[in-house]
Amino acid sequence: AAGVMRVYRTYIKGKPFVATSFVPKGRIDLALDGSTRARIVEEAIVQGAEAAVDASAKATYARTPSRFDRTVEPPSGDRPGVVVPTVWTAAFANGLEAHGITDEERPVANFELAIEGGRLLDDINKPGAANLLAELLMRGTARRTPAELENVLKSLGADISIGVRDEHVVVSGRTLARNFERTIDLVEEILLEPRWDAEELALQKAAITSEIQSRKVQATTIAERAFDIATYGEGHIYSRSPIGTETSIAALTMDDLKRFHASNLAPNIASFRVVGAVDQPRVQAALQALGTKWERRSVSIPAYPAPQAPSVSKVYFYDLPGAKQSIFAFGYPAPARADADFYPVTAVNYILGGGGFASRLTQQLREGKGYTYGIRSGFSGGSRHGTFEISSGIRSNVTLEAAELVKSILTDFGTTFTPADLEVTKSALTRGRARAFETSGAKLNYLATIADYGLPPDYPQREQAFIDALTVAGVQTLAGRYVRPAAMTYVVVGDAATQAKRLESLGFGAPVMINDLVARLDR
Repeated sequence: AAGVMRVYRTYIKGKPFVATSFVPKGRIDLALDGSTRARIVEEAIVQGAEAAVDASAKATYARTPSRFDRTVEPPSGDRPGVVVPTVWTAAFANGLEAHGITDEERPVANFELAIEGGRLLDDINKPGAANLLAELLMRGTARRTPAELENVLKSLGADISIGVRDEHVVVSGRTLARNFERTIDLVEEILLEPRWDAEELALQKAAITSEIQSRKVQATTIAERAFDIATYGEGHIYSRSPIGTETSIAALTMDDLKRFHASNLAPNIASFRVVGAVDQPRVQAALQALGTKWERRSVSIPAYPAPQAPSVSKVYFYDLPGAKQSIFAFGYPAPARADADFYPVTAVNYILGGGGFASRLTQQLREGKGYTYGIRSGFSGGSRHGTFEISSGIRSNVTLEAAELVKSILTDFGTTFTPADLEVTKSALTRGRARAFETSGAKLNYLATIADYGLPPDYPQREQAFIDALTVAGVQTLAGRYVRPAAMTYVVVGDAATQAKRLESLGFGAPVMINDLVARLDR
């Protein structure tokens, strides 16, 4: 304590500072005494306001002296050999499965308990139960108040959290290896002995309601919501907000959450995975109680139809009046994670939009035109289906120009893919594998991919074999099949007054205004 106070008095107490007050419009009285107003001047949205920039122009500058020539890229070393970690597996009487990788590098253990279902188990007419339950489960247990639970976790040097994904409810944790057993005991307690505290439920409902209200003005979140609605359709649970709506959260009761807990969280659809300084016998012993007390039950996970790929492109526009930036979310349904084409198209996407500054989208929209600070594309796959999506924030006054450039890049991608592009792709994806299993998180992801999607343990070697055999012709074939700018959903969030009409020049008809549909589904 004396040391803390010494640092406080030396470096903080009485030192110059800047304090900023952010207050609701019209409530200047809430600002700190003595505050002066900071006037922010917003630029008007003016088409063609910027002078053209020649990105190919050579800059002249004095180079920093060096003992070697820094303009010459050093040669790469030999191709790294990647050793896939050894995985052990175990099963318990109630159907719970366990997968692990023993890693003695640090005296810690990282783990996940993934239970199938996730958002799929929400009621489409009253969404948000899965997320609300996850929040409530971390607010104490039948034996401990929220404060007591937090304190015991701190005393163990452990963290536990619960999150809801599209297809899973996931209990995640990290602990000192020496406290692994006690931490797993807490996981069991949290999962099987909820507190069901009415006051905590009210607090969590209030917090989630505030988050829902906040998301309604976040352009990126709006773009994702609009993209999901356009992609999956109103009849699919993924067209609903993962955290629910103000109406659904208000309507959810403790009994609703108890039914969700009793009906949907089952060991026979769960997978435990752990990476760290704990071996298989220790893990199996620690999980023994969870493997017996947690009762097996039949869980019916709704089988929503796979989203249908659009046959023609359509533009959807969400109006944020006066927005100085437009948010893009372009894409369509794509292969599931276990599909034979999933990794191949992921590899093909490296040069398109997945390789950062090596990608064409970044090179042309950011480096070449200065339309954006960043743009990316990627394939994401679940166990049932996946999506391809391009996302970016674009200067508002070049919304059309940026969309046209994206369309052009996609249209020409396959036919303009070169042997040099192939070499960059192979080098990046192959040499990047040197770090593929470097972290505990990467190892956990490896275990999750095996457990959740049924991929074989040697799938990294199979992916490498694909990269080794990849040809320009192979890329062009895959691009022709999966890069479809003329059959894509184009979602734009921005200022409709200045940008919506202009987007008709893309050639896909007048934009469909989607504000009312998003508002109705989020009501």
